[in-house]
Amino acid sequence: MLRAPRQGRVKTRLAARLGDEAALALYRACVEDMLDALAGCGADVIGFVDPVDGLDEVRNWLPSLDRVIPQEGADLGQRLHNAFAWAFEQGYASAAALGSDLPGLTARRASQLCRLLRSEPALIGPSPDGGYWTVGFRAASYLPDVFENIPWSTPEVFEATMRVLEPLEPAQLPMLADLDTVEDLEALLSAPPEGAGRRTIEAAITVGASGPDVIQK
Repeated sequence: MLRAPRQGRVKTRLAARLGDEAALALYRACVEDMLDALAGCGADVIGFVDPVDGLDEVRNWLPSLDRVIPQEGADLGQRLHNAFAWAFEQGYASAAALGSDLPGLTARRASQLCRLLRSEPALIGPSPDGGYWTVGFRAASYLPDVFENIPWSTPEVFEATMRVLEPLEPAQLPMLADLDTVEDLEALLSAPPEGAGRRTIEAAITVGASGPDVIQK
């Protein structure tokens, strides 16, 4: 799930403290590192893009994507459901959705995710903020309800989602943090996860060096 790389349209909570240019640099670095991690996992990588008029920007930026598709839906739940519906209509036996800012996503972890998709009815990976960084299904076990009546952008997202997934006994991946706030950036700089993407770490260090007064507040 991607946004077109435009200043003022990505990582808005970070941008409010660090500025649009720094937030965009971090966003680009995160996405590029994630694609490197996913490159050898044996799965097609599809970019579902917002806004619709950003498809060509993403194609030019990320030519390694197998397909670029517009996001559709009024909220995150609808957009995620429509992405899974598209994948299963295309004949994919399984699919997982990921966000675009996971400094701790390594090639090993991406391969683990793909292995689980082939053997388990569902999977989920929690985030420290109470959300999740990935959710996935085999086509035969897909539960659209997992995206309905979820309190998005709250610490209750993971628990609410697990209540829906419980009958499938989903495989649970290790916890990974995303990069949404200055506090997330501070945590990344103080204790980078093992295997964290080079571009993301370099961009984080650059932001920290150029604006220490902001980072330390």
